[in-house]
Amino acid sequence: MKKTLLLAFTILIISCDSKPKVLVADENTNPAIVANNQGPGAMQTDNLSTEVHQVVANEILNTDRYTYLYVTEGNRKFWLATSKMDAQKGRSYMYSGGLMKVNFESIEFKRNFDTIYLVSQVLDASLHSAGNATPQDIDVSQIAKTPMPDIKGAVKIADLLLNKAKYKDKIITVRGVVTKVNNGIMGKNWVHIIDKSGKDLTITTNSVVNVNAVVAFKGKITLDKDFGAGYKYDIIMEEAERL
Repeated sequence: MKKTLLLAFTILIISCDSKPKVLVADENTNPAIVANNQGPGAMQTDNLSTEVHQVVANEILNTDRYTYLYVTEGNRKFWLATSKMDAQKGRSYMYSGGLMKVNFESIEFKRNFDTIYLVSQVLDASLHSAGNATPQDIDVSQIAKTPMPDIKGAVKIADLLLNKAKYKDKIITVRGVVTKVNNGIMGKNWVHIIDKSGKDLTITTNSVVNVNAVVAFKGKITLDKDFGAGYKYDIIMEEAERL
């Protein structure tokens, strides 16, 4: 109920110490962190885009429910707050979206954080490789022998790659074998498939699939998509649904 109410309003005004505190809700924000903050300070917003940020953890603080990470991204250093996780110094992590707060007071640590982003999920970057890379141990010759779903109008991935401009912004169907899955990045599941042509395609979807599954997807073809943090694609199928 709290989450529903928080996301239903773009701006929530909360009275604190006789001064208004403005919280700008984002779908990627953990509302529990906001609701449990009793400190003063003005709320500012990030660009609230779907861009992926990759950071390195320099310091980690844990409470019973939350993890605070002091991170570096390029020349910037700032704090992240998220649900409790097993984080380690020196490791690279990824996040997207979030809500930025300045002069954020933590009751647990009895301190203020100059700049902190409240995010719903922080992921270990080593578990989520970016780009169009396909696992090297895939036996393409075996995939060529795999029976594929008989779907009228399905486009071969090789034809798609050779005629990118033709399919730009078009909704098409492809089929193939799942070779890699990265779930839960930016609220999407990232699926790599290879068809009998031996070519691979990256797909974003809400469907859950397993590696080695034979699948068919219908979705929109997008060219030159850059999500940030190395997630850049010459071609990608988005908003796909499994058939």
